[in-house]
Amino acid sequence: MKTNDEATWEIIKDIFTYIKYNFLSKERKFSSNVSLVKEKYWFQELLKNKPAINRVIEEDKELREYFSSRKKVRKLLRDKEERNNFKKLIKIKVTI
Repeated sequence: MKTNDEATWEIIKDIFTYIKYNFLSKERKFSSNVSLVKEKYWFQELLKNKPAINRVIEEDKELREYFSSRKKVRKLLRDKEERNNFKKLIKIKVTI
């Protein structure tokens, strides 16, 4: 269990991370968000099955916008339904 000092420090770190994120360029936000998603097991499995996903994410305007949104990526990371929708979208984009 965290002490009050540890909890306060975590909140302060989160606030500074959020502020720093807001000042990043759209390209840096995109890169940062893609890196977060690439750490996840389910995404790594997608990449094993369809390595072209990397290229599609880099080149597709809709996916670049998606990955430039902190809100959308956070939802993707925590919401199973959002992940399923994302996987469907990726399958469509990769087969085009």
